[in-house]
Amino acid sequence: MAALDNAIMSGMVRLFLVLALSLSACASPVSPAPVLAGTWAENFSIPGASLVLTLDPSGSGRGTYSIEAGRSGVLQVTGTVAGSMVTLGIQYDYGVVQTFTGALTDANHLMGGFGNSSGTVTFTRRS
Repeated sequence: MAALDNAIMSGMVRLFLVLALSLSACASPVSPAPVLAGTWAENFSIPGASLVLTLDPSGSGRGTYSIEAGRSGVLQVTGTVAGSMVTLGIQYDYGVVQTFTGALTDANHLMGGFGNSSGTVTFTRRS
């Protein structure tokens, strides 16, 4: 009976250690930052308007835009990433440059704003 009790206790200790290590890994301050690389689309409620960015891990890349009942074209993006904070310089093909500053709120959402607006902008990962 004592051998059985020791085996059960040993198994419980191992289970506790595995769970403790798993939880500590999730809360580790050295956990990798969310990945920014991929295609992101701004959530628009206006039909015909779009802003789509294809970014590398640093936040740099290319994109396309469409203005409802207006022009459409391409853009260049230069970015910086610090943890979950992101700053993107977006240069449109007609010369305008906008700065987006925001944060990755989870693996698929980037939320923030453009320097010239007080509104909140959300990008959703497409891929």
